[in-house]
Amino acid sequence: MDILLIALLGLAAGGGVNLLADNLAAGTVPRRPRYPDGSRRPWAAWLGLSAFILGLRMPHSDSTDDANTALERGPTLGWRYPLVELALSLLMALTFAIAQGKLAQPGGKILIWLSLAALFVLIAIVDLEHRRIPRAPLLLVAALAIVAGLAYPQSPPSIVSMFAGAICAGSAFSLVYLGGRALKSLAPKRWRLPAEVAVFGRGDVHLMTVGGLIVGFPNALAAMALTIFLGGAGALLYIMATSAFGSGYKPFSTLPYGPFILAAVYIVMLWGGELQRLFYVS
Repeated sequence: MDILLIALLGLAAGGGVNLLADNLAAGTVPRRPRYPDGSRRPWAAWLGLSAFILGLRMPHSDSTDDANTALERGPTLGWRYPLVELALSLLMALTFAIAQGKLAQPGGKILIWLSLAALFVLIAIVDLEHRRIPRAPLLLVAALAIVAGLAYPQSPPSIVSMFAGAICAGSAFSLVYLGGRALKSLAPKRWRLPAEVAVFGRGDVHLMTVGGLIVGFPNALAAMALTIFLGGAGALLYIMATSAFGSGYKPFSTLPYGPFILAAVYIVMLWGGELQRLFYVS
């Protein structure tokens, strides 16, 4: 029953994440959910899943409308909305099950972890769609991590471990970021590097620093190693997909790295003990 309630909470949280992602992209304060043309969605369509189920993907949708009428009303709600709600529902249920069952975390820390899962999805959406790490959610993630460390000192990581992890992860990714900038500035002109080429962006460095804060040291080492592995696997899949279905891979194409960092931090947060044996000897 608890898992079902958390899953339902995840659906509602997914609707909130979609709303915040749209507002962050537009630079507006949170407001009532809207269609792509800016018109307000009816209450029954506040969730993307309900909008799809009830046929409310467009303003004033009517089952008797013909194709031309539907086209005149503008674009419909995209698949991102129900997919995010379903994904966050599953993610929060998984987080709750692992944190309560296997890790036996206190209730307050479980609530913080559920909030972190929702914020992770929000940051990932903004990075995927707009190639930037939103500052406000990132600061909230850092604040929640510190609150968890202070409120539950008996539950690892400790405050000292958390700040050591942040320094370790931030320093390592800063070196990679500065190395990428140096390569771009020193590369011969005949290489014709695009102006936007970079290994990591500054936002990725900040995100990895906060990730190190969440998992602490030495788990930050596992998070960085897993990030690089996931990023490499994602880049390989991107090359294969663009070669098979697109116009072909373009050298030095930039990919959003935030989702890989977030996935790695989430995995280490829940399964850090198992990953310790893979990435370093305790």
